[in-house]
Amino acid sequence: MLAPTLTTHTDTQNHHLRVSISGPLATNQHGAALQVTCLPLPHGYGLVVDLSQVTFITDTGVDALKTMASTAKSAGNPVAFVCSELIMRAELVLADLDLLAPVLQAPEQALALVGRAA
Repeated sequence: MLAPTLTTHTDTQNHHLRVSISGPLATNQHGAALQVTCLPLPHGYGLVVDLSQVTFITDTGVDALKTMASTAKSAGNPVAFVCSELIMRAELVLADLDLLAPVLQAPEQALALVGRAA
């Protein structure tokens, strides 16, 4: 199975980490890679996970996102997800991901929620 590509950008001025995922998010190994990439966050930093380039996601992938968001939130870090594709965004909401963190259409919406001003 193909592995996802995880790309990170740390904005030290606005105190957030942005992680973009492209490819599949399907296995426990994919989830473990996401955890290592995103956590732990520096104190006071927000996390934006951009899922707009995810080619497919399984229940295991959604569970990994939920675990990661729950861990970050319990450490006091705000989290937001971005998914520009309506169908994928709807699937994530139906899987209750939005109960842990907002699932938004555009990165600008997410950055406004998790940045320093949030």
